[in-house]
Amino acid sequence: MVKKTIYDEYGIKVTEFEKVGRYDSFRLHQTQFVIVPVSHIEEEELFELYQLSQFMIEKREPYVASFVLTKKNHLFFEENQVRYVVMKCSAYTEGRSTQPGRDLARFHAKARVYPYQVTKTQRIGQWKVLWEKRLDQLEMFWRGKVQTQPLTQFEKMFVESFPYYLGLAENAIQYLVDTELDEEPLPNDSGTICHQRFHSTTWNPALMIKSPVDWVFDHASRDIAEYMRHLYFEKQEQLKLEGFRFLEEYDRTSPLSPFSWRLIYSRLLFPIHYFECVEEYYLSPEDVKPLFEEELNRILNDSAQYEAFLRAYASMLSMKTKRIILPNIEWLTTNS
Repeated sequence: MVKKTIYDEYGIKVTEFEKVGRYDSFRLHQTQFVIVPVSHIEEEELFELYQLSQFMIEKREPYVASFVLTKKNHLFFEENQVRYVVMKCSAYTEGRSTQPGRDLARFHAKARVYPYQVTKTQRIGQWKVLWEKRLDQLEMFWRGKVQTQPLTQFEKMFVESFPYYLGLAENAIQYLVDTELDEEPLPNDSGTICHQRFHSTTWNPALMIKSPVDWVFDHASRDIAEYMRHLYFEKQEQLKLEGFRFLEEYDRTSPLSPFSWRLIYSRLLFPIHYFECVEEYYLSPEDVKPLFEEELNRILNDSAQYEAFLRAYASMLSMKTKRIILPNIEWLTTNS
């Protein structure tokens, strides 16, 4: 059915589909196209992402996928009430780089000079509001669950662990506020193109596709912190070597200000991994719920190590930036 729709909308005759990562894809004259569902993105936001991608392609950023417009010049098509875009992959998609920190710094530097106003994809300066909203919603939900009986295994873990993560989230928000009061942003702290969640496979090393559908406009520290967090959960034993090497590469290519170092820390303090796990558990179908139960269990068992990771970053930070006196997070330093 989708083949017919693509032919009707784009005039492209698809012979067969193959999977590229999570997406359906097809080839045409040696060029790879991917079909990406975008129902979660508003039309105006899609248009901004289209403009950002055009800008990065003009800046000769390698591997950026471009939106293919329909015959009527629309950005997307619909099939069974789901909205999709067709993205054309860059001709050179064989990933080669082994320096993700350097590459990310260069990517951010190019995107920082984007000359137009960004509204729908804008996240810079909004962390505090977004975090507080998320925290309030989960706290209300938690209060409801505390009154409920019986609880599933997942819910028991959630009810017991939430006060700890509430404390961590409040610390992160306070830390963010202190950073914005104490530190002066430098030119490198202006907004740039970031990713919803940047990690070691976002720019897939086998088939390199930089997909604009994953982008937001934010402070570069978002990508750096999420890369470190993901590395912590995926490759804990390599984190010390790989994570701090990633930071070094980035800092060497595009020096990070004290403001940036502290924003990274405030973002690592905010337990997005915990929030997402709980939210996704309740949004997912029954057969997938056990996966989130396992993940929550792992997060909770790992909390002491995560604290150790936060302490390691904090001690590196005070060595790195010398003049920064980190606001002390009492319980984090006394738990060691």
